[in-house]
Amino acid sequence: MEEMEIETFEGVYEPAEDSWMMCNYLPNDLGSVLEIGCGSGIISVHLAKQGNQVTSVDINPKAVKATKHNAQKNNVEIEILQSDMFSAVLNRKFDTIVCNPPYLPPSENYNDPELELAVEGGANGHEFTLLLLSKAKNFLNDQGSIFMIQSSKMGKFQTPWEKKIIKEERFFFETLSLVHFY
Repeated sequence: MEEMEIETFEGVYEPAEDSWMMCNYLPNDLGSVLEIGCGSGIISVHLAKQGNQVTSVDINPKAVKATKHNAQKNNVEIEILQSDMFSAVLNRKFDTIVCNPPYLPPSENYNDPELELAVEGGANGHEFTLLLLSKAKNFLNDQGSIFMIQSSKMGKFQTPWEKKIIKEERFFFETLSLVHFY
């Protein structure tokens, strides 16, 4: 992996094991990429350094600012938009969608609404993921696919997408998987 400098910002999800898993195990050549929930921009910066054409979106304006800053700091071009999932990219299509989604069920542990937005994926932890998967085909080119993180803390769910686990890592509190949906 190429060297990157990523600064963290208050109110923005800091890169953690899930972010690094995506950077370390995503294929390099993904073409035109949409990252949903870009946070600090670490995944988008990594993908842009690999030569992909990257568009990054996040609902949090602080994350949009952080990604812009980190893209400039790393001398990469990324289109960065404030967006609630696909709202800023209507009528556009991409080769690949990547997302380190909010995947935890609600918890009393977060007293910061921005952090809650970044980590809590709905009542069972998978509602955000299901919503993204239900809309994604409208934003993918033919043969397009999705790479997402899944956690053992998410409730079980069914999807019509085929899927393959690219990498799985166990931590003391959960197992994280990088999953390819196609």
